[in-house]
Amino acid sequence: MRLHEHTVRGLVNELEAKSISAREVVLHFLERIDRHNATLGALVATNPELSVRLAAEVDERRAQGRYLRPLAGVPFAVKDLEDCAGFPTTMGSALHRNSGPAAQDSLLVERLRQQGAIPIAKTNTPEFGWKGTTENLLFPPTRNPWDTERTSGGSSGGTAAAVAAGLVPFGTASDGGGSIRIPAALCGVFGFKTSTGRVPERGPAAPHWWDLATGGPLARSVADTAWLYDFCLGPHIDDQRCLPKPESDWGLEVFDESSRPRIGITHDFGYWKTDRQIVEAIDRCASALEAEGFKVVEVPALLESAPSITWMKLAGAYQARTLGPLVGTPEFDVVDPGLQDMVRKYFGMSARDFIAALDEAWRVSVRFFAGLEEVDLLLGPVTAGLAPRIGEPGVIDGEPTIDWISYTTLANLTRTPAAAVRVGFSEGGLPLAVQVMGKRFSEIEVLRLARFIESAFGVAVPPAFAD
Repeated sequence: MRLHEHTVRGLVNELEAKSISAREVVLHFLERIDRHNATLGALVATNPELSVRLAAEVDERRAQGRYLRPLAGVPFAVKDLEDCAGFPTTMGSALHRNSGPAAQDSLLVERLRQQGAIPIAKTNTPEFGWKGTTENLLFPPTRNPWDTERTSGGSSGGTAAAVAAGLVPFGTASDGGGSIRIPAALCGVFGFKTSTGRVPERGPAAPHWWDLATGGPLARSVADTAWLYDFCLGPHIDDQRCLPKPESDWGLEVFDESSRPRIGITHDFGYWKTDRQIVEAIDRCASALEAEGFKVVEVPALLESAPSITWMKLAGAYQARTLGPLVGTPEFDVVDPGLQDMVRKYFGMSARDFIAALDEAWRVSVRFFAGLEEVDLLLGPVTAGLAPRIGEPGVIDGEPTIDWISYTTLANLTRTPAAAVRVGFSEGGLPLAVQVMGKRFSEIEVLRLARFIESAFGVAVPPAFAD
C-alpha cells in the first residue's frame, strides 16, 4: 500500500515499527503536494525546511529509544483560519496577503503538535470562512479531487480536498455553519462537528464565531477521526463554553457494537427539497442499517422553515463585528464583494435584534428536539444538492439554486454533534454522503453509527488522478 493510502493509525504503526522514517513520510507528502496541489488549489503555504527538521528530530529520538508521543512523525495540514507557528495566517483574505509566519500555534494545533504531529501546510479557505465554497480573492479556488471542475465545498474545503486526494493524512477544520460537513460530504471523507465547547479556544480575543463554531481534526475514516479527537478534547480556562474531557476515549469507544440505537430518518427536515440521488443514498443507508439490526423510522416534519435564516443573522453579526470597522476605508475595498454585502447588511444590527436571533435559535432547538423524542439519532442529508461547478450555483435535480447547502446550519444553532459519512458515488462519480445528527453531548453515539455506515460502504482511497 502506498503511504498516502494508509490510515493515520496505519502510518503510526509503520513509524513505530521503524519500517519507514518520519523524514521519509514527510518528504512523501511534500512531494505529493508539489506534484498535485497546482491542480487542486487545496494548500496555500508550506515550510519544507521546518517540517523536515521536525521529522529528523522525531527520527533521532526514535533511534535513541526515547519516549515518543502517539502521533510522532505523522504530517498534517492546518486550516488557514488558525495560527500555526512558522506558517503565515492569511484567512483567505487580501487584507493579510503579506502576513509573516505566526509566532504561536492555535490551541488545537498546539495539542496536535504536543502529540508529535508535524505541520506541513496551510489549507485554503474562503475569506474569513464566510461561505460554503472555497474561493477567495487571494488564492486559486479549491477543486474537488473527484471532478476538478467542481467545488470542494467550504469553508474547510482546502483541508477536505487535501485529505481526500492524499496530500496529507489529516488536517484541522472548523464548522460554524457546516464548514466541516459540507466539504467532507463533497470530497468523500469523514467530517465530524462536536457539541459546542468540546474543542476549546484560547486567547485575549474572542473567537471569530464563538457562539456557532467548533474546530477539530478531519481525516478519511471514522476510526482515525475519533482517535485524533481524543488529543484535542478537554477544557481551557479561557473558553467560557468549554466542556470537561470525556471519561472514556472516543478512539476506543467507537468500536463498541453492542447497542442498536433508534434511528430517525428525514429526507428534507420538513422545509426544503433534496436531490433525487441524495434521497436514494439516504434510503440505501437506512436499508443497510436495518440489515444490521437497527430500527429505522421516519420522523415527522421537524421544522417549518429554514433555520439558515436565523443562522445568517448570527453569522452576519459576527462578520460585521470583525470587518465592520473597515467599511468606508480602502482596506474594505479588497474584501470579497459578497462578504462586503454581508457586512454592510448586518453592521447596523441592534443588540435587540441580535438577542432576538438568539431567542429564535432557542426555539428552533426546542422544536427540533421535540421531533426526536422517539429516536436516539437522526439520519438525513448533508447538502440538498450535488457539488456544483466552480463559480456556479448548486443544482437540485437539474435546477440551479443558491440554497443547495440548506441543511447544515441546524447543528450549529442547536450546538449538537453531527457527522458527514460517505455512502457511495453519484451517477457522475461524485461522492454522496449522509448526515448523522445526535442530541447534545452524544458524540460517541454519532461516531458509532457513522462507523457502522462506513463499514457498509467503505472508506474511499485517494482518487486515481492523484497518482
